[in-house]
Amino acid sequence: MDKAQWNEWLVYLLNRPLAYGLLELSRRLGEVVYVPRVGYVISDAEIALDVLMDTEHFDSHSPGSLGFLVTQALGPYALLNMDGPEHKDLKRRLQEVFSSKYIKALIGSATNDIVDEFRGNLLAGRVVDVVEFMKDFSSRMACELIGVRVDPHNERGAYADMFALATEFTALAGLGKRSLSDSDLKNAKRIVERLSAHIRESYEDKDIRDESLTQHMRSCGFTFEEAKGVVIIVMIGATELITYGMPRVLTLLVDSRQIGKLRARPELLERAVDEGFRLVTPSNVVLRAVVADCQIRGHHFRKGRRALIVFNNIMKQEKHFPHATRFDIERAIDPRFRRLPFGAGAHTCLGTGLAIAEARKVLAALLSVEGEYEILSRRYNRGQTYPGYSSLLIRVRWPRLP
Repeated sequence: MDKAQWNEWLVYLLNRPLAYGLLELSRRLGEVVYVPRVGYVISDAEIALDVLMDTEHFDSHSPGSLGFLVTQALGPYALLNMDGPEHKDLKRRLQEVFSSKYIKALIGSATNDIVDEFRGNLLAGRVVDVVEFMKDFSSRMACELIGVRVDPHNERGAYADMFALATEFTALAGLGKRSLSDSDLKNAKRIVERLSAHIRESYEDKDIRDESLTQHMRSCGFTFEEAKGVVIIVMIGATELITYGMPRVLTLLVDSRQIGKLRARPELLERAVDEGFRLVTPSNVVLRAVVADCQIRGHHFRKGRRALIVFNNIMKQEKHFPHATRFDIERAIDPRFRRLPFGAGAHTCLGTGLAIAEARKVLAALLSVEGEYEILSRRYNRGQTYPGYSSLLIRVRWPRLP
């Protein structure tokens, strides 16, 4: 086990040891393992793909699915809690909204200044906490998506508040939950009410012409309720993923000593992003409700139970990813599984393009700084929804002149 593999193992072990131990044991026991009170734990890429594509036997809105929990808090228009013709029509309309041109403009307006500041601090040889930078980065993106008018005298406070709302919402989900408790539902509605107030202010202000997703959806004819559900889900889903995912991608590059190779061969950037997300796994677990008995590649799934697609397990499969725990920016991933951690089929994550573009932007800034990155200290998340680092201090060490 090399340094990069060791630290990735610690990221999972120290965050939620019991959950990690259960899922890791399931991976070792087989491709599909039924765990009482939890569901069918799926650790195989082909089976996962079949389940995600099969809307006849598995759905995302019945009891047992994540969509069922989301509906309790957000209502019916959150995409991941929808199926059938209505979902297909909403997804089709949203594909036009999430164009690459719009995503580029959105990221630019939200993060150009903070990325320039980050790069300037690195060039100056200052110690930088990558996690704190990513919190600001993702929170600014959240505010931009919603259309929040940020008080310039309290930017940090506004971003911290937005990050807290996103993390509180994701913390409401859990492996064993089939519905939200009364206290969970109360907290969820409190969070949604606060976010909805921001979204409504942006949606109803006809004078605003910004890059927000709220305004963009309104201009494309979406109702407020449709915009509210989609904006909140995209914003919440992207916030913790990019905050905790990108520092891990950086440590993989530094610990494996491949950052120099990537700097020398920028054509490998796309593969590096895919390989980073393969190990970081944007979605830890995707839940589906089994709505009809079926057989998938010799495994029986019984109606009324849940299927848990565990991407951390899946991405460790040697038969699909040789030397699976090794980070390799030259890895050619099977096209079927290249973006599998973002989902597949009708429920492929709508924010995939946004996450990939954000990763490209952050990595480009890091690679543009010559010198050797030095990791001074790292602290690991404990008990968070997303495994990762709570702090990652780095600086650039310049080579001594002869």
